[in-house]
Amino acid sequence: MTDPTRPALGLSVGATMLAAVTLDRSITRKPVITLFRHRPPEVGVPAENAALGEPGLVITDFVDRVGDPVGIVAADGSVHHAETLLADALRALAYAATAGRPLPPAALSYPAHWRSAAVEALRRALHRIPEWSVAEPALIPDTAAASSALRADPGLPTRGVVALCDFGGSGTSITLLDGDRHIAATVRHLDFSGDLVDQALLAHVVAELSAGGTLDVTGTSAIGNLSRLRAECRAAKERLSTTTVTALPADLPGFRGDVRLTRIELDDTLRRPLADVVATLEDTLTRAGVRPAELAAVATIGGGAAIPMITTTLSEHLRVPVITTARPALTGAIGAALRAARGPADDAATALAPAPAVPVAPVVPPAPAAPTGQALAWSQEDDIPDLAPAAELPAVASPRPDLDFEPEPAPPERNDQAWYRRPMPVVAAALLVIAVAGAGTAVALRADNSAAPATPTPSITTTPQAAPAPPAPAAEPTSVTVQNQAVQDTPAPAPRTVVQVPAPVTQTQVVQAPPVTTEAPPPPPVTETQTTTVVSTEVSTPPPVTETATVAPSATPPPPFIPTIPPIPTIPGLPQFLQPHSG
Repeated sequence: MTDPTRPALGLSVGATMLAAVTLDRSITRKPVITLFRHRPPEVGVPAENAALGEPGLVITDFVDRVGDPVGIVAADGSVHHAETLLADALRALAYAATAGRPLPPAALSYPAHWRSAAVEALRRALHRIPEWSVAEPALIPDTAAASSALRADPGLPTRGVVALCDFGGSGTSITLLDGDRHIAATVRHLDFSGDLVDQALLAHVVAELSAGGTLDVTGTSAIGNLSRLRAECRAAKERLSTTTVTALPADLPGFRGDVRLTRIELDDTLRRPLADVVATLEDTLTRAGVRPAELAAVATIGGGAAIPMITTTLSEHLRVPVITTARPALTGAIGAALRAARGPADDAATALAPAPAVPVAPVVPPAPAAPTGQALAWSQEDDIPDLAPAAELPAVASPRPDLDFEPEPAPPERNDQAWYRRPMPVVAAALLVIAVAGAGTAVALRADNSAAPATPTPSITTTPQAAPAPPAPAAEPTSVTVQNQAVQDTPAPAPRTVVQVPAPVTQTQVVQAPPVTTEAPPPPPVTETQTTTVVSTEVSTPPPVTETATVAPSATPPPPFIPTIPPIPTIPGLPQFLQPHSG
């Protein structure tokens, strides 16, 4: 735990202010260092530090350049690294806070938006300081230091998300905390800062003075006067945090006197840029996935947190408590001092320590009892004979017979695979189907061969294709289906079918049917159009072997064989579809 009586030093680094806090003193300085040839450097400006009575080498604007490999060129042409200048400034500030006494254990809070390279550069520079070469100050982010200080006084909610807003001199930093855990990275908002507020107040004062027409700030002689007026505007801003009206002296070409400034004018100047800060905070909460109901409070630190307008605006828009301290500019330094006051003992509170050695007294045998006349027990007599050795007992058979158990048979292997997925049943079923199909085919072939010994001729269906007119008057060409009868005397050859497909040649022939010697009238002339482009072959019984041979036709194909058409018998009761040819 923190020891309130333990000497500790807390330091904080800001772009526009350096702060140091001890148990009984706090001090702030501007980040301006003055180098001397015959004594250590001093920090601050002459208005803050009385030890700056003699001239020296003054260097400013080195805090934001910590970690930059390019050095800062001073007025005399010398080059200095920013982290070295900051380490020297912190050493001078520490001695100013302790009034020249030896430095106690220290901790340093740095801006949370710094890169890791800048933090390591500052750590190496502090290690080169003789007072901190052995016990370096602990480096912690200012968000962690401020969280420790706010928990100590006035306190933070134990549940929910806390939005920590640091209103610094060069910008505003927004960090979301859930206990000691950072929900998201720190968001830097540069459009609202202490420097910009001072600049806005200066523009407001100059505009008010220029309205009379007597102020001229266009000349080069007014530059120095404007710089002093800007410093007065900053002081007036700080006074308006506790009062409602103040006056600031102005010494400008054409005007010399006091300028009255009220808190209402300051609020009007802050209203628009502060609305942008609120919008940025709400956007940060949305990006982090924090709902409005999960936001428990808003904590404000930094010099700008003392402005009442900031507190009221955040409370009105977010509808949560706004927590701050009496001196928010020192919150980071106070948290660093609390960290230094804890000491290294707290870090090893759970370490195991060796138990102290306890001396063990030597064991002294008791003295023999004095002889008495009383009778002793039998176990105390000296003449008791020794016990006889134990006799070996004969082995006695066990009354329970030995049981020999046969080993249990191994359970049959279980095949969880479905029968239709096993390879052997599938193969057997396939062979059985093939055998049944072959037997059926053989039986069908035998039945056909015994019934019709002749080889069946496939039927051919021909369709006329634009046949020319016949020379003799006859009926129109009609599509006729010719079915060749089976020859009874021809022995049946082997079931072998050869189909010859000639080249796609189309021939059209008109054949006059011969006279019929039956009672039926002779049929009309039959026009047969043979189209060899498509041949449809139908076989009633599929042969076991089918071969297709393609024979190229010769230059002059032989005339096709046209069988004699037998007479068509007349069936009683049915009308004749083909009218006999007359003449």
